Amino acid sequence: MIKLSANLSFLFNEVPFKKKFKEASKVGFKAVEFLFPYEYNVNEIKELLDENKLSLVLFNTHPGEWEKGERGLASVLKRENEFKENFYKTVEYAKILNCPNIHIMAGINSNKNDTIKCRNVYLKNLFFCANIAEENNFNVLIEPINNIDIPDYHLNYVSDAIDIIKEINHPALKLQLDLYHAQIMTGNLSRLINKALPYTKHIQIASPPGRNEPNEGEINYPFLFNTISDSQYEGYIGCEYNPLKNTKDSLKWAKNYGINII
Repeated sequence: MIKLSANLSFLFNEVPFKKKFKEASKVGFKAVEFLFPYEYNVNEIKELLDENKLSLVLFNTHPGEWEKGERGLASVLKRENEFKENFYKTVEYAKILNCPNIHIMAGINSNKNDTIKCRNVYLKNLFFCANIAEENNFNVLIEPINNIDIPDYHLNYVSDAIDIIKEINHPALKLQLDLYHAQIMTGNLSRLINKALPYTKHIQIASPPGRNEPNEGEINYPFLFNTISDSQYEGYIGCEYNPLKNTKDSLKWAKNYGINII
């Protein structure tokens, strides 16, 4: 069964953030996700979720200084204490918002001579987060991101993410499988999905080349949805794409999956 989540950082940009919850609910979404909640009062977000009968299924750890190009701190050298301090705030938000999945943003490593050191820091931080997540009944996820959209991002390939999950071997550490990024990095998505699903707690979709709605690009999503439906995957599929025109028009493809556009 395909269950869709609306990524409010990408969809419904026709209205301010706090009004997006109502818009998502009106068209039939039961779940939402977004990049970062930290600029908003956590109790206000909780009220918006409750008022609109929505579940929050995913958000990210603090990215660092986003405006300066930082994209997470989990693998960044000499930022370990800052990463951990920020993660405690993430835990606070996850508990209040009853969010089952937190994406640990790996960060950018531009110095290739530090790759091994960065990986060691990344593994230590993941183990630290996984222990806290298990204590608080949520999962931490790692997401491979393509190195075209985000050059020098620490984690690019699904196979590498699976290797890390196997190495750490912690029940709270899982995979966030973004099919847009995976198509750019490797393609061969049917086989990749079958390999990755046993480790996966959340899936995200968009179509290359423009990261637009899934019916407007090079990926045959109906075929892949059948593959996912035939599996034992029970999580949500997050609509994390940039609408070509507007959000409602971009969701016409989703009418077979419980979304009602009037």
